[in-house]
Amino acid sequence: GPDGTLLDVGGGAGRLALPLALRCRGVTVVDSSEAMLDALQASAAESGIDNVTPVFGEWQDVFVNPADVVLCAHVVYTEPDIADFIRRLDAHAGKAVLMPTFEQGPQSHLAPLWRAVYGEERVGLPGLGELVTVIEEMGLAPSVEPAESLSPRSFATREAAVEHVRPRMFVRPGTERDRALRSAVDDLLEREGDRYKFTHSEPRRVSLVSWQ
Repeated sequence: GPDGTLLDVGGGAGRLALPLALRCRGVTVVDSSEAMLDALQASAAESGIDNVTPVFGEWQDVFVNPADVVLCAHVVYTEPDIADFIRRLDAHAGKAVLMPTFEQGPQSHLAPLWRAVYGEERVGLPGLGELVTVIEEMGLAPSVEPAESLSPRSFATREAAVEHVRPRMFVRPGTERDRALRSAVDDLLEREGDRYKFTHSEPRRVSLVSWQ
């Protein structure tokens, strides 16, 4: 609402914070990347949005005022102390906490490639199910609502697919592992119309985890 306030934790360059700033009194964006916050301020200025306040630092270390709603989108997959992180989100929310979360952990599509390159199973990041379990174990009562279904990643060429996965696989060009990666990509890619996609790719589904 127009009189409400929003705290966006890990809000980056404002993909969500800037449009939401048009619908509330003020938005505070916390992020640990100065470059992201610089981009946030530049976009806000370009759009004439003057009710966004950037705060640089790690969430557990910064001092910010509470807000009516706390938003934390796609941040906690790699958070080591998840309970403390969530406890602090909850403590800063006057009305609700909102956490858009992928059902499967990010980069889960790399698992078959990982086996081919490293000869072992990839340890996946936690996703929706693990997050909900933690929140419930903390005595909170989250609701889960399907929010979005993104199409599987596709690529214009086979080389584009290699370039996409190579840095995510920590592989250097021209190495033995790069050759193994290329071979795996060739085996796992299929053509669909004028694009390529991995045979094991699934839609990337996002659900909104929230509690009052």
